[in-house]
Amino acid sequence: MNKYQEYLLKGSFNPSRFAFFSCCPLGEEKSGNFYGKYDGETDTFTITQDKNINLVEYALYIAKKEVPFEKVFVEKNGVWQEIIPENYQFPNYPVLSYRIIVDFNDRADKIRFHFKGDLADDYILKLQYVEADKEAYYAEQAKTARENLIKAAAIKHSTGNDLVNIYFQPCCDEYERTEISLYHDGQMLAKYKVEDGAYFKSIGGLAYGTYEYILKQFGKNDRVLFESDKIKFSISAPNYGGKGVVYWN
Repeated sequence: MNKYQEYLLKGSFNPSRFAFFSCCPLGEEKSGNFYGKYDGETDTFTITQDKNINLVEYALYIAKKEVPFEKVFVEKNGVWQEIIPENYQFPNYPVLSYRIIVDFNDRADKIRFHFKGDLADDYILKLQYVEADKEAYYAEQAKTARENLIKAAAIKHSTGNDLVNIYFQPCCDEYERTEISLYHDGQMLAKYKVEDGAYFKSIGGLAYGTYEYILKQFGKNDRVLFESDKIKFSISAPNYGGKGVVYWN
């Protein structure tokens, strides 16, 4: 940016935003979040993708009455296209604005600003893109999906003098069957298949001590839908008048 361009932009120029009053995923103009950053040293505007990698289209808005240029052009694949200002709602009033759509899958390269009365050379603003972390996104999605399955499965258990009753629900609509593996001192003792139509399993003949179990649910073709972490329980001598201790997870 030369001194003439800088002088003309005073009053509308924001050091971190340039002249954009909004830069956000398309359709989320009311969010109030800003996904861009301006660098005057390199004449670059960087759009940072939301952590949701499915949000690939972003809208940059410039209020026409607040800027000293009269034409805006966007370059994509070496071709310049003029942006015609239109009225947009933000959020409860119309603003005559230049709206520039940038797409992470079909990227524009530059924006060119033509000043009123040719008072300065056109200002060229380069566009850069920072993609979201795809691995982090998929990990977060997997974590959320697992949390939902855990909640739906509603696993809990109660113990008696020498037994444990394990209760559960189908984790999703694709549910076909459940399998429970029992452990003691880190060693698997047995694997139990729960009968069709039953949503609990009673395991008896257990000595006093601490145990763990893993509950696994399957869909069609033995596809694993959900596998719990190891869940701990203890068998101890009767108390409270001979009644077993009840553990709710």
